[in-house]
Amino acid sequence: MNQIRIFDESFEAAFKNGVQFLKISTEDDNGSREPLTKWAPSSTSKLICSYCKTEFDDVVQQREHYKLDWHRYNLKQNLRVKPTITEEDFNEKADDVSSISGSDSEKEDSSENIAILRGRLFLKNSEGVVFSLYRCLLFEKKEELCDEILLKGLEKLHRNNQWTLLMLGGGHFAGGVFQGSTIILHKTFHAYVIRSGQGSSQRSMDNRSGSFQAKSAGASLRRYNELALTQHIHDIVRAWKKEIDNSSLIVYRAAGSFNQFVFFGGKAPLLDRSDSRLKTIPFVTKRPTFAELKRVHTLLTTVTMYESFDQVSGILKQEATDSSLKRSKKKTTNIDRAKSRENVERPSPINDSSMDDDVRVPNDSDENLEVDLIFSDQEISMSSVLQPFEDSLTVEERRQRKKKSKKDKLKHKRQIKEDLTRKKQLYDFVSSGHVQNLENHLKERGGGHVHMEIHNIALVNEVLDDVGNTLLHVAALHQQLEVIRFLLEKGADPCLRNQKQQTAYSCTQNNNVRKIFKNFAQEFPERHNYTKAQIPVPVELTEEQLNRRNAQRKLKKEKDKEKKKITQLIQQEECEKQRYLNLSDREKRALAAERRILSTNGSVVSRCFLCGTDISGKVPFEYSGNRFCSIDCLKAHRLSNSVILS
Repeated sequence: MNQIRIFDESFEAAFKNGVQFLKISTEDDNGSREPLTKWAPSSTSKLICSYCKTEFDDVVQQREHYKLDWHRYNLKQNLRVKPTITEEDFNEKADDVSSISGSDSEKEDSSENIAILRGRLFLKNSEGVVFSLYRCLLFEKKEELCDEILLKGLEKLHRNNQWTLLMLGGGHFAGGVFQGSTIILHKTFHAYVIRSGQGSSQRSMDNRSGSFQAKSAGASLRRYNELALTQHIHDIVRAWKKEIDNSSLIVYRAAGSFNQFVFFGGKAPLLDRSDSRLKTIPFVTKRPTFAELKRVHTLLTTVTMYESFDQVSGILKQEATDSSLKRSKKKTTNIDRAKSRENVERPSPINDSSMDDDVRVPNDSDENLEVDLIFSDQEISMSSVLQPFEDSLTVEERRQRKKKSKKDKLKHKRQIKEDLTRKKQLYDFVSSGHVQNLENHLKERGGGHVHMEIHNIALVNEVLDDVGNTLLHVAALHQQLEVIRFLLEKGADPCLRNQKQQTAYSCTQNNNVRKIFKNFAQEFPERHNYTKAQIPVPVELTEEQLNRRNAQRKLKKEKDKEKKKITQLIQQEECEKQRYLNLSDREKRALAAERRILSTNGSVVSRCFLCGTDISGKVPFEYSGNRFCSIDCLKAHRLSNSVILS
C-alpha cells in the first residue's frame, strides 16, 4: 500500500484506461436461494417476530427488537424473497455495512454495494489496481454515483490543480490558495470572540439570552472582535477574489452558527451555497493554523493505492465489525413489576448452632410447619460499656481539683497584669529616652549578662503594644537616637516587622533616625540582613567601576557644555532676529547697503563707538546717536558719561 498525490502523473496513468466503482458482493447473492419455510412458534404466546423467528417474554423486549439492525435486515431479506438469518449469523455478516440498510430497488441496492469507508471512495481501474480517494472531491453529498461522472470528475480533478482552503473556528482563521502542492497565498490570524469555558461565540450567547444580554467589558470586547473578525475575513477573501475564481475547488470548515454567518451571511455573502466547487472537509480537523491548513490539503490530495483486492476486503471487514460493535447497545434488564417475585433460598445470616434451642427461627423450608414461640426473660449487664464514663473521684478530691484550677486562673491573671505593667514601663523608658533606666531593667531581667544571654535578645525584641511594635519601633517613632543605638548594640533585630508590615527603619521618615540605622549598617555589615530590614547600604565600588563612573560623569559634563553652547547660539540668533525686526525700514535698507559694500570690497564701514570693533553688516545697539557692538559697551559708555539732571 503506497500513496500518491492527485496532481502526480502516476495518478493520471491509474485511471486513463478506464475506472469503475469497487463493489462488494454479499454471500446471499453468490449462493443459491434456499426455499422459504414457514416458522411455527414453540408456544402459544402472541409476543413473537415471524421474520426473525424469535419469541419475547414481554412487550418491552418486543419493541426493543423492532429497533435492531438485525430485524431490519431480515425485513429486507423478506422483501427480496431471501431466507432470514439468526442473530449470530447477522453479527458475522456485519462486514458489509451497506447491505444492512434496506433498499427498495435493484438500482439502490447496487449503489449500496459500492465500497466506501470513512468518506473515502474505493475505485478499480482496468488493470485491477484498487485505489481510494475522498468522495466529496468527485460527487455532491446527495448526488448519485455514476460511472460517466466518475471519469470526467477524475480528469477535471487532476487537470485543475488550484484549490482554495478556508477554515474558521473559535476565533481562529486560516486560509490559503494552493497551486498543486505549492501554496501561493495564505493568511492566519486570531480574535478573542469566545469566553474561556463558554464554548460558543458571544453572538450565539446573545441570541439565546434574548433581551437580557451581558453588559460586561469582556462581552462588549467579544462583540467588537466579532465584527472586526468578520470584516477582516471579508477583506482577505475579496482581495483573493481573482485567485479564488480560478480555483477548481473551494474547501471550507465553518462549524457553528457564527462561523457559517461569516461565510454565508449578510447582504453580500462571501461564498455561494449553490456553487458546485464548494466542499466541506470530510474529516475532523484541529485548530485552524497554517500547519493544519497544509495538513488538510495533504490529506485531501492523497490517493491510497492498495496491493490487492484481499487487502481492501480485509480493511472493510474490520471496519464493519468495529462499527457494528459500537452500534450494538448493551441490553438492559427490564423488571416486570406486575409479576410476583420468585422465592429464592438464601442462607440465614445467623448460624443455628449459636442460637438458643428454645428460640429458633424457621427457614424457608419450614414454612408449612407449625412452630411454637417460647419467650424468656434474660438480664443483660452494661457495666463494660459504661465503664469509660464512670467517675471514680471522691467529693473531697473533686473540691481540691476545683480549688487548684481557681488558683491557676488567679495566678495566670496576676502574671498577665504584671506583664502589662512591665511593658508599659518599658514603653515609657524607650519613648522618653531614658537609656540608663532601660539598661538597668534589661540587666535585672537578664541576670546581669546583657550581651551573652539569649534571653536578653528576646527581651530587646519584645513586642510592646497591640500594633506589634518592638522596642526599636517605639524608639524610631519617638525619634530617640541614643535608645536606637543602644538597642542595636544590644542585639535588637531591625528586620522585625509590625502588623502594618513596617520595619523600624521604614516606620519613620525622620532623616536623623534613618542616619543612625545607616551608620550602624556600615559599621556592622555582617550582623543583620539589611536588605530585609529595608536599610539602604552604600555599595563599595571597585577601582574599575570608579573609573567607569568618572568617565561617564566627564562625558556627561562635556555633553552638557556642548548643549549649553548650542543653546546660547540659538538664543543669540533669536535676539539678533528680534532686533532686526524692530528696526525701521530706513535702518533695514542702510544695513543692507552696508552688507553689500562689505561683500564687494571687504572694507570696514562701521565700528563700535566704545571698543572700536567692526560692526559692519550687524545690527548695532544705538544710544544718543552712537553705535555699539553689544549691550555691555553701551552700558559702560552710559555709566562713564552720566547725565546730571538739574
